[in-house]
Amino acid sequence: MSNSPNAPKVEPVALTPDQRFDALRMRYEDHVELLRVMTGLDLRLFSGLMALQLALGGWLATNPIAEWLPLAGVLGLDGALAFIGAILLRNNALRRREAVATLKNVMTALGFYRAGFYASGITINAAGGFRLWGPWYIGGIVVAYVGLILVAASAKLAGS
Repeated sequence: MSNSPNAPKVEPVALTPDQRFDALRMRYEDHVELLRVMTGLDLRLFSGLMALQLALGGWLATNPIAEWLPLAGVLGLDGALAFIGAILLRNNALRRREAVATLKNVMTALGFYRAGFYASGITINAAGGFRLWGPWYIGGIVVAYVGLILVAASAKLAGS
């Protein structure tokens, strides 16, 4: 359902308590699986980019490109891949925030944050902040790309 003010008004569906619980459980399970898949995707994307940077850096260190224009082309293509990877990781980080917010809403509806709801004087979920690792991945991509430029330029200058 859209949050737009122009969205059509829809009446809520009448659900039994069991149906409400099942709906919350389904939403919870879907979003937990989404976070698992996104975590694996982020790790594979980052690992692939780092493998590419290391392989290309090693190749450029031992096989310097003689001309500046082809070298700039290789670095430009690698930079484009690094940029696209960083954008994908950023978008996943934003989607991750949405998924976590949905999970927190489900857990709030189930009373996990309410003291005494399930056990006297305690909450099921502890209060905590949101910790993103996407910025660390993006930082790693930037550092690896700068390192690749330094390797390429030093190999080029040493070969000149």
